[in-house]
Amino acid sequence: MNKTAKIVLGIAVLAIAVWAIISADRNKNENQTKSNLNEPIKIGYFGPLTGESASLGEPGMAGAMLAAKEINDAGGVLGRKLEIIFEDDKCSAQGVQAITKLVNVDKVVGITGPDCSSSGGPALPIAQKAGVPVVIRWASAASLTKIGDFIFRLYPSDTYQSRYIAEFVYNTLGKRKAAVIYVNNAWGKGLEEDFVKRFVELGGQIVMDEGVTQDSRDFRTQLAKLNASGVDVLFVPVYPGNAVAMLKQIKEISLKLPVIGGDIFDADEVIKSPGAEGVMYTVGKMNNSESFRSKAEAETGKKADKISASMAYDAVKALAKAIQTAGSAEGPAVRDALAKISLPGELALRIEFGPDRELKTYQFEVKIIKDGKAENYQ
Repeated sequence: MNKTAKIVLGIAVLAIAVWAIISADRNKNENQTKSNLNEPIKIGYFGPLTGESASLGEPGMAGAMLAAKEINDAGGVLGRKLEIIFEDDKCSAQGVQAITKLVNVDKVVGITGPDCSSSGGPALPIAQKAGVPVVIRWASAASLTKIGDFIFRLYPSDTYQSRYIAEFVYNTLGKRKAAVIYVNNAWGKGLEEDFVKRFVELGGQIVMDEGVTQDSRDFRTQLAKLNASGVDVLFVPVYPGNAVAMLKQIKEISLKLPVIGGDIFDADEVIKSPGAEGVMYTVGKMNNSESFRSKAEAETGKKADKISASMAYDAVKALAKAIQTAGSAEGPAVRDALAKISLPGELALRIEFGPDRELKTYQFEVKIIKDGKAENYQ
């Protein structure tokens, strides 16, 4: 074989080898694509499934499960089944472990949660850094959506809630001297700051203003000060564990003072506690109709008696709609679709986000606890 023939043969062999490699890679990619199409699209859920706010967690699970069932019965998302992966954050900084697992182990493409700002503050930066879109349900600290452009929220922030409470206390209850005892985390501090600012603007006076830790259970020192302070209303944006202990101690010392809390008082742990009679609290005015509750409970076997059920339902529907609209489960594409979404909701009449990624429209209402149940105030 002459030299030219050897060169030609060598080129032919090399070409065959390259073709074989390309063909193998193509087949591998095609098989991988087919495999991905058969795998479910995963959405993460984290919230208080155990711990002091667990009564909010089960209804949330019911709402998320119902949304996933309806979506899957209608053909899924991008032709694939939707799977919800649940993680417990205990309404605490354990949200960091929950969201880390969802992002790094489960490889979810979107997340709904949390219900508690004490979980969201440390946890949400992980999703933001990973580029995984999050639709917050109930966690209302104003700072949370400022974490980044992948963070959206279905519930109005504390900035609006605390102003509403201050105006209710001053204008409706007619109170002029307020005491504030707040849980010193993102949620409690946010409500305290904006309440104090607005109450003073209206002409009210803040006589006492003290923070406590989330695990505080003895409030006798603070309550003793109230007896001699001349205050005529007590605002207590604290967590359920704090609230149950505080309300019991208020009853023990026969402190005759209107008490108003924040939206986390909607937890059964507070509503059904012995000292809660007559206590008021504010909550976002959202839908959680009897027909929706009945359907969610029948389909999932779980209680759906809190607005956390409709919150979770809407959050899952919004994420699924955004993925379908984007035509992709890639984080930036889903984020951009969420920013433009307009969807009828169970929680709100329409799910639409403003440029700050907050729900465009919102309302609040006041509840009062009577005989272990929460009723509309007047």
